[in-house]
Amino acid sequence: MRKLIFAVVFFLAFSVPAFSQIYIVKRGDSLYKIAKRFHTTVSKIKRANHLRSSRIRIGQRLYIPPKFHSVSWYRRFKPKKSLETIEFLEEKSEQVKSKVVSEEIYPITDVVYRESEALSDVLSTPLNVKYDNWSLSILNDPQYKGTFFQILADIFKTLKNTPYVFGGSSPKLGLDCSSFTMYVYRKLGINLPRTARAQFNVGMPVDRNHLKVGDLVFFRTYASYPSHVGIYIGNGKFIHFSSMYHGLAISSLSDHYFRRRFIGAKRVLSEKKVKELIEKLYAEKGN
Repeated sequence: MRKLIFAVVFFLAFSVPAFSQIYIVKRGDSLYKIAKRFHTTVSKIKRANHLRSSRIRIGQRLYIPPKFHSVSWYRRFKPKKSLETIEFLEEKSEQVKSKVVSEEIYPITDVVYRESEALSDVLSTPLNVKYDNWSLSILNDPQYKGTFFQILADIFKTLKNTPYVFGGSSPKLGLDCSSFTMYVYRKLGINLPRTARAQFNVGMPVDRNHLKVGDLVFFRTYASYPSHVGIYIGNGKFIHFSSMYHGLAISSLSDHYFRRRFIGAKRVLSEKKVKELIEKLYAEKGN
């Protein structure tokens, strides 16, 4: 019996996604019928899938938002501000994974939020760093901008056939918006937190009129906090993993849907990092 309970807890901790569901539209379906079947609302399904109307088509994949996306659920499980270190949190997480729970299952999601918050604190804007190092004025040079964009494009190409899966974290099996940005930045040598909400706490705030290639752009979609994120690629456009387009997509910040939901941008790339990436690319070409 103890082995069975352990297996259940282990599955809950590592299943992707643990609390979400993808529904494929069938003949005769409507958003009202689907919402009623999954005990949610039409408006929540539309927000989660970026739908502008109630029209759906046979074979369309819809993300059914889990109940914990409600504000009341988040307030219930919102972690308190803590001074715990990442090492301590990792140790606690391991204890949770291996513990056979006899009374009440410790919320796995609570661990995720705590770890994200701690990691955000570590990655936040460094002290004693001049703003010039974060202005990315280097990208005003067409050569640098073009080369850096090539680096990003090469990463994007590897994901063009990856499907959108809420909670997904594998380029082979599926990604969502925040695991996409996390994957791209990891390729650039920068570790980001897992969720869009946690990523919003990282780096330098950037005004919409001063965005540079590589900046993170954030939106409120199905929740009151940052719930969608993409990467700015210039000319008012950004690239993101979209449930509406079932994967990698390019959208405009001036689009009515995203213009209304845009809440800010963050810069986690310094000029030093961009120079390192470009020098590395040149060195590889030279070899």
